[in-house]
Amino acid sequence: MTGQRDRVAHDQPKLTDVVTYLSPEWIDAVREAVLHDDDLSKATADTELVLQQLVTETPFGDVGYFITFDRGDVYVQSGVASTYDVSFHQDHRTALEVHAGELNVLEAFQQGRIAIKGDVTKLTANQSAIAALDRAFSSVKRHTEY
Repeated sequence: MTGQRDRVAHDQPKLTDVVTYLSPEWIDAVREAVLHDDDLSKATADTELVLQQLVTETPFGDVGYFITFDRGDVYVQSGVASTYDVSFHQDHRTALEVHAGELNVLEAFQQGRIAIKGDVTKLTANQSAIAALDRAFSSVKRHTEY
């Protein structure tokens, strides 16, 4: 996948377009934001990690997307990863609350609202990469409707 960062996607929404959370357009916007975030690239230069998100009962059906950190290149793809390090599974309401900042991921997990599978120690080991990812997501959050 090396070199994908330099590609320009012509049919992707602009980061100023309003997108609906978890819609195909939202995933495209996140993909674009992540691909072109130099700070994220620098922060993940030593990171190899795949995070899977599965959200059930959305207006778009069940939605899956995964984020691949590949030593400075970060990719967001629709669907289910063939392999992952950590997977998060939640219903739409929980995902909305977490994404909007109304519910902390740890609290949702403790309440049984998010199921986490895989090697959770990789989350702890890669906190700086995940924090950089969250900053990259913030540009899309500003233009997301729920």
